[in-house]
Amino acid sequence: MDSEGIMSLIDLSCPAEVFRTALPTEEIPAATVTLFNLSDRVIASAEVLLRLLDKDGGETERLAFRGRALNGRPHSTFLLTVPCAYSAGLKSLDVTVEKVWYADNETWRRNPANAVEYTPNTLPVSPALTNLKYAAGETAVGYPSMQNGLWVCVCGRPNPEGETWCARCGRQMEEVFSRFTPEAVKTQISLRERQLDLNSRNMREDTIRMQRIREEEYKKKKTRRGNRIRILFAAFFAAALTAATLFFFEPLLRLSAGKRALETGDAAGAKEVFRALGSFGGANELIPECDWLIAQEAADSASGAEELAEAAALLRAVKDRPEAADRANELDLIRSRLLLGNNRWAEALQALESLPEDYPGRVELRQSCLTAKAWSLQNNGQYAEAREVWLELADMPGAKEQAALCIYEPAKQLMEQGDWDGAIAMFSTIPDYRDSREKTHECHYRKAAALEAAGDIDGASREYLLAGNWDDAQEKYNGMTYAQAEALEKAGDIKGAQALYSAIPDYADANDRDRACRYQLAKEAASILEYSTVLEILKGVPDDYKDTKALRGEASYKRAQAAFGREDWQEVYNLLAELDRDSLKQKYRDIENMYLIACGKINKDPYPETEMTTETEETVPSEATPAPQNTVPPPASETDPFLVTEDD
Repeated sequence: MDSEGIMSLIDLSCPAEVFRTALPTEEIPAATVTLFNLSDRVIASAEVLLRLLDKDGGETERLAFRGRALNGRPHSTFLLTVPCAYSAGLKSLDVTVEKVWYADNETWRRNPANAVEYTPNTLPVSPALTNLKYAAGETAVGYPSMQNGLWVCVCGRPNPEGETWCARCGRQMEEVFSRFTPEAVKTQISLRERQLDLNSRNMREDTIRMQRIREEEYKKKKTRRGNRIRILFAAFFAAALTAATLFFFEPLLRLSAGKRALETGDAAGAKEVFRALGSFGGANELIPECDWLIAQEAADSASGAEELAEAAALLRAVKDRPEAADRANELDLIRSRLLLGNNRWAEALQALESLPEDYPGRVELRQSCLTAKAWSLQNNGQYAEAREVWLELADMPGAKEQAALCIYEPAKQLMEQGDWDGAIAMFSTIPDYRDSREKTHECHYRKAAALEAAGDIDGASREYLLAGNWDDAQEKYNGMTYAQAEALEKAGDIKGAQALYSAIPDYADANDRDRACRYQLAKEAASILEYSTVLEILKGVPDDYKDTKALRGEASYKRAQAAFGREDWQEVYNLLAELDRDSLKQKYRDIENMYLIACGKINKDPYPETEMTTETEETVPSEATPAPQNTVPPPASETDPFLVTEDD
């Protein structure tokens, strides 16, 4: 579908891209979301907001879900299964990634302010898209384009304007805009067509030249051959006349004897005579009849597998008799059944190769042979080879389960040997088979215990996180993370400690410590005038915590003051609209004037009325706020004019 002109929103900082979605069904009441890890780190957990839409785009249900132990490898896809009820009117899904947890305890949260608009470049099915796919490959969806603050790759992925490589397909921006624009693609198609025309013309010229050379050589050869034939004919005529006189009667007698042998059933003896006579009297034309009788005799007397194979070979050697091929196919089918009955499935499969694919009974017999082969390999411990055979028999009931078992059993053996990584890799390929998911969590848990015993606390903490709800994995992860955070806090790494405290919000007093670390980091940022950092850090810290309200108010004011200087009125409004300006008027006397000017510039009502309803449903108008006396904010006097901050 052509999406030209339709604006879309995207958060370019999000490390996980929604790659594909699948609606819930009656059999599986869960939506499947395929995510693509755009980052260079393993994603351990992700939280998504799922909106279920009907055919008109109306929202039927909204739910938030967090997937754990996802093990999303860098630059590859991973699955997230969201339980939700099936509905007959459900037609599509809208998925938004709200939060991402990395395996190294770092997190990413969605900020609606970071969303940017862009126009998708998807082309409809057309000759233009076909030409583009010829030039850029099957992953191409549309021509690249430069938009406000970003560029859209030929694969359809928007990228920040400063990025030189596409986050999805890895193409370089310079290559994309030099090779895959409409003009560049048109040039490549034109060059290809000219090359094809040139090749065709060269082939025609070569053909004409070679034909002329062959005709000249043929004329010369014909002349030489005519001379030789005339000479040889004279010599041959003389020799033939002599030979006919000497040997005509003897071959004639031998031909008669051969025909009598054929009539009496001695086909082998007759064949020897006819072969010796060659073409004399049409003897060579009687050899196929001898072969047919010999093959029939061998087929009638064959009983064992080897004899059946020899008879089938003799029958297939007989030409110009369709019944010979039919009889040979019948013998090969009988031989295959006999071999399979003796558990010689490899030879039975080889016997079936000579039969046509649509021969009656071949498909069922071949399936039985492959089943016997798979069971034999599986019983001998050759699980990888057995799995290949079971996958070939995927349409047969129970074959897929056996294919999964051929992974499950070796994974259990690796688990018994303590090869946790190998077992995890194998169990992860069959997450829904038996207790594979639980086994994967157990392997992560066992590996974490081994790392913990070896003193690798960081590695053990990550593995306990990947162990999910196995045993006390969550408690151990929380405890280790808390201890690491305490150590970092004592060492003075407040930022690192805060990141770890925030990863375990419900453990012990982690929330309080997280709040304390955020407050300390905000104070430090405020001391060096990093007001954007102050506001970001104080998210989630209540105003009544110490002097957070004053700290947040100061940072908002300073940010608004800088935005006012560069006439970013929307930013000024966003910073001051929700602020308790009355409590800041005494300290920042120009704060109300700044807010009013910004509202006027973007046509916003500075004091929107709040509807209040009494018991009698009467509306009481909000109390008017007196207009400020000053209309122009006085210049800031508290900031050093020669100090450049991040806001400037």
